[in-house]
Amino acid sequence: MVLSIISILLVSEPISIMRATYLTLFVFLFSFFGYGQKFQIPDSLQDKTIDELENLSYKYYPDTLKYKMYSNTLLAKAKELKDSLGLAKGYQLVSYYRGEDFPTTLAYLDSSIAVSKYLNHKRFPAISYSVKGGKYREMGDFDKSLDCYIAALKYSKKANNMNFYYLTKHNIASLKKRAGELEEAAVMFKEVIDYEDKNNISGIGHLATILYLADSYRKLEYKDSATFYNKIGIKESLKDSIDIYDYFVLNEGVNLFYKQQYQASLDSINKALVFFEELKPRDEEILVIAYLHLAKLYKEFDNKEKYLDFLLKINQSYKRSNFACKEMRESYTMLIDYYKSINNKNEQLYYINQLIKVDSLLDKRYKSLNKKITKDYDIPNLLRDKEEIIASLEAEKSSSATQILVVSSLLILSLGGVGYYYYNQRRYKKRFLQLLNTNTPQETIPVPSPKDKTGITTISPDTLEQLLAHLEEFEKNQKYLASNINSKDLAKSFGSNSSYLSLVVNTYKQKTLSQYINDLRIDFVVEKLQSNSKFRKYTIKAIAQEVGFNTAEAFSKTFYKKTGIYPSYFIKKLEE
Repeated sequence: MVLSIISILLVSEPISIMRATYLTLFVFLFSFFGYGQKFQIPDSLQDKTIDELENLSYKYYPDTLKYKMYSNTLLAKAKELKDSLGLAKGYQLVSYYRGEDFPTTLAYLDSSIAVSKYLNHKRFPAISYSVKGGKYREMGDFDKSLDCYIAALKYSKKANNMNFYYLTKHNIASLKKRAGELEEAAVMFKEVIDYEDKNNISGIGHLATILYLADSYRKLEYKDSATFYNKIGIKESLKDSIDIYDYFVLNEGVNLFYKQQYQASLDSINKALVFFEELKPRDEEILVIAYLHLAKLYKEFDNKEKYLDFLLKINQSYKRSNFACKEMRESYTMLIDYYKSINNKNEQLYYINQLIKVDSLLDKRYKSLNKKITKDYDIPNLLRDKEEIIASLEAEKSSSATQILVVSSLLILSLGGVGYYYYNQRRYKKRFLQLLNTNTPQETIPVPSPKDKTGITTISPDTLEQLLAHLEEFEKNQKYLASNINSKDLAKSFGSNSSYLSLVVNTYKQKTLSQYINDLRIDFVVEKLQSNSKFRKYTIKAIAQEVGFNTAEAFSKTFYKKTGIYPSYFIKKLEE
């Protein structure tokens, strides 16, 4: 269950967990006019210090106008005083009220990071990286979100700010949970809980971690463990934070369904649903989860009317918000099966199209889940059903020619997309197997004599021999893994010049110098990925840096050019 309560943890300050989590509970609920280029400090605030203005900003966060006035004043005063830490605080605070103006928000946070990167401060730039990670997560860019959280982790550890370090570990674990890495996520959530228990840290942030651990255990089918933590959360939320209480009630209600305690499950879900439908800001994902399990419960109770009613509510949620989640996908398969059972082909066709739309959104947002989505519902079978329905509708003449044309076009596009997907999968698999069969551990190979020595005669035999020996040593000692290698510096280290070096590489390696170095790097990384399971756990960015590439994009492009597959695919197949 991906719960909206995570926003509580995306922006937080270890200096006061309760204050910070209270602040971030409302972070995305407000948006108002942007910060102008010139802000006039009110006379009443002229004598306030930056620390006083910071405290006032937090204190009056729910009051939109006051918060804007205090945070803008803080930033303006920090500019006047040329106070780097004050600027870091000001840019971060002003970023909070930008709403969905993501470019401006990110620009403010980048400014906060830039002015605080070398301050060795306890909270900055870690907190600004964390807020930025939360923004990227809200935008659906999980790769960049993870990069920001990793940076926040590094700076908080460097500053020995262990509260914020473990808070950031929660954020990383929540991304792992969303990506389906539930075992790893559960271990991290448990680690955070143990640290917070040991240091007597309580409040809504601590409860949110307990909630995520309980939900991870439920999805892993550790039902008793899920119940254990749900009960802890219910008990503690009644004392510390009633705002999160209903999430635990709903989570345990869903868990009880899978324990086959249907009446208790129904009671818990209905109890929580009142708050989510009427008293809390609308959370489409929470509603979908509740409606789906109510539908399943009423199916068990053989109440077809309510079963269908809750499934249709999920479709209304999608039409209202255009938000898609895995639970929504499951509801559409249930609707398709229902209308198939009563032979209503028009409704069946409509919900097949809805399912295809949801699949497209899920695939676009969570590419790593594409294989699971395909496995959970066999797309070729789905499209075959669609063809049969269209043919039946034509025979019955229950649809207009225009409708049939539109549906046929959708079918062709869908089949084309599915066909292209399977073609690529077969092609990648073939190249993966070829790569496994042809790649051998790194070893120095004697340099063959080239057939065409045109131009090489301009180099003296002694110089040529020395250059070839240097190249052999360059390969043997894996010096090609250094970053920013260029022909001038490399030739100089060989005691020669770049023209001679390029000519020798072109003649004896049949490649440009750049191709030669990159091919060595790719051969190295292919062998290391096969032999070192820990290396496969690295991010693509980390692997790229490890073997001398400046960016993950450059590494992936070079890997694909040499092998015909991307490194992410190669790693995934090795893990399988």
